[in-house]
Amino acid sequence: MRPVDLFYKLMNVPMTALLQSPLHGVGSKHLCVLHFRGRKSGRALSTPLSFVRDGDVVRLLSSQKTRWWKNFLGEGMDVEVEIARERFSGHAESILEDGDRLRDGVRQFLTALPRDAVVYGIGLDRDKRPKEADIEGAAGHVVLVEIQLTN
Repeated sequence: MRPVDLFYKLMNVPMTALLQSPLHGVGSKHLCVLHFRGRKSGRALSTPLSFVRDGDVVRLLSSQKTRWWKNFLGEGMDVEVEIARERFSGHAESILEDGDRLRDGVRQFLTALPRDAVVYGIGLDRDKRPKEADIEGAAGHVVLVEIQLTN
């Protein structure tokens, strides 16, 4: 396991606890807890993630080196997303293929959360907006997960 993977794994438990506590305001602006079932195991899983919300759509980004997003390939999966201690039902779908949907989602996510750009190897311009050339090259190493909220 890579050191960065171990770091995130160790941080998931306390970060989830923080986001579900009365002190959630420390991180709730751009951190959520995603609740879903493993596609193979059927086990209930939860993971804290950076998010961007645009109306009834919540967007998450991941490196293809992680595995949690694989649960939402194909038809996707019903999930719950917890934002500021409020749970929302929705349907999550992983987007891997290059195209407008992936590029627009990555652009929106990193424009709202430029601090995360370095994690995905995407540079920022002088205005702290993601560089278009890097967004064009994001397919193959970045996964966009879109959750369409249903409540």
